[in-house]
Amino acid sequence: MFVMDTARFSFYILCFIVRFLYYGMLGVPLHSLQQLTNKSLQVENKINLALTMDGDQSQNKRTDFKLNPDFLSSLPSEILANILVKLPIKEAVRTSILSSKWKYSWTLIPDLVFKWDIAESELIRIIDKVLLVHQGPILKFVLNSCQNVHLVAIHRWLLVLSKFGLKHLRFSNSGFYCLVPSSLFSCHKLEHLDISCGVINAPQCFQGFKFLRYLDLCGYKLLGITIEKIVSGCPLLESLTLSDFVEHGCLVIRAPNLVQLHLEGTFTNLLLETPKLISLCIFLFELPHHGLDFGPTDDGCKSKFLCTISALPRIEELKIGALFCEYLASGSIPKKLPVTFHHLKKILVYLDGTSKEVDAVDAALCIFRNAPNLKKLCLTVPSQVILEEQRITSFPFLEQLEVVKVLGFENVVSMLGFAKFILSTAPQLRKLVIHKDNINELDDGMGFLMKLASLTRLSSKAAIVFSSSSRLY
Repeated sequence: MFVMDTARFSFYILCFIVRFLYYGMLGVPLHSLQQLTNKSLQVENKINLALTMDGDQSQNKRTDFKLNPDFLSSLPSEILANILVKLPIKEAVRTSILSSKWKYSWTLIPDLVFKWDIAESELIRIIDKVLLVHQGPILKFVLNSCQNVHLVAIHRWLLVLSKFGLKHLRFSNSGFYCLVPSSLFSCHKLEHLDISCGVINAPQCFQGFKFLRYLDLCGYKLLGITIEKIVSGCPLLESLTLSDFVEHGCLVIRAPNLVQLHLEGTFTNLLLETPKLISLCIFLFELPHHGLDFGPTDDGCKSKFLCTISALPRIEELKIGALFCEYLASGSIPKKLPVTFHHLKKILVYLDGTSKEVDAVDAALCIFRNAPNLKKLCLTVPSQVILEEQRITSFPFLEQLEVVKVLGFENVVSMLGFAKFILSTAPQLRKLVIHKDNINELDDGMGFLMKLASLTRLSSKAAIVFSSSSRLY
């Protein structure tokens, strides 16, 4: 029996995949690829044998060491499927001519990803044939450019996929809305659902996806159902992303196991019942024409800030845009919240210059004051926004703060005031990062640098870093 250590086995597998991709892309006929592979393996065998015998001679011993020159063809089907799944499906199918034992190996691939920009009839023919001959479970199915595929075909595929134990489904469009067939709701074992530009019309009998853990909807439209009902019907949901959406009423998210929530869209009100939420990202695209709902909430709470923020006791990471800060500031902003965010470590706040930046800053400051263990703070401040000195000095004393990143400061006085406050009040600070493409664009750029370098630093580890990257996180 041939025994091979894990490292050597991985090396041979990697050699095979590299050879296949390299010669395949150069146009070498695949029927000659097996010969190339066998020859290279024989060379490797001789090298291994020479090394083995050389080591044995030092001990006056000889050992027979033989390698099967075609051991790849005799690999277990499970291992072979794991190799082929790393290839594009078109290339995986082409491996069927490498060996008689490989003829149907590709039919065991658990992940089917179709990203081809080809004619509708050709794409439908290919997917129909793949699903017809597929033998193993299909755990992942990805289809881009659904607008090129007739609804009847997608409906047919989903019915088939539901019988294969499908767990990960992704439909992606680019600007064209596509009606998602009702057969989607027959895929009861889904764990990951990703739909872009889809019109979802759920049947009245829909009770949810009981195993769904990840839901990503981009540019979606709902018919006969609400996000509240969809989310409530997914008791195991851990990650929810809603982007490019318009919610004319109250956006209600009730998810007892939700850990990550990402919202980018337009809504008039927000109700969160997410006791386990750790990461929250909210960017309000625009205010509705009739304005935000600034009235009291249904439970009589006069401050949306209190109602929304108090529902996040375990939050660790918070990313919010200026319009959402304005939403939080509607009503009244208390000096002290009824909840302390002991777990909150990262905060990113975008000020866009179009909203009431004073209210936005006040709302953000209120969160900072109640996050005693904050370690990372990121701010984007557009050029037209000037943080007054009284706003800067009202920042709380942050004992655990380690990293501060700032993007967009144009006012030198504001930046110096902010830097002076942070450097003089953060004993654990390691880095103050200022993002600026060209420091010479600022008024008295060199003078600004000299003043910045001369500021007193409470932390001996604090460094001031200039970066041209606009990425804060």
